Amino acid sequence: MAKNGNRNEDLSWRQKRAITSLLIERDVKTAATAAKVGHRTLCRWLTEEPFRAALSEAEGDAIDGATRRLVGLADSAVDTLGDLLDSKDASESVRLRAAQSIIDNLLKLRELRNLEQRITALEERIA
Repeated sequence: MAKNGNRNEDLSWRQKRAITSLLIERDVKTAATAAKVGHRTLCRWLTEEPFRAALSEAEGDAIDGATRRLVGLADSAVDTLGDLLDSKDASESVRLRAAQSIIDNLLKLRELRNLEQRITALEERIA
């Protein structure tokens, strides 16, 4: 691991470019072409722990960014579901789907919250 926690520091510029391509392209062969490295070279790098760790970190960063964007859209999405649910102009099937979506997501959020509380309690017991 790198000195300050950034796994990218130990990689060559070609490997960094390959990681960027892997995040963007649909498959390894296309990513290799986009990164201007050989397909076999990229496949070999994918077996090496430092490269895999840096790729995993980059994937996590990308997911974190997408999560932040989704959180920013959440209020608008909930408003839209509420509008559809209350709409007299929407078909019965559209209102039913909005209601199902609201209930399904509420149950998922409750389940996640309960799981989070249980994990926190377990961590406190361990500590």
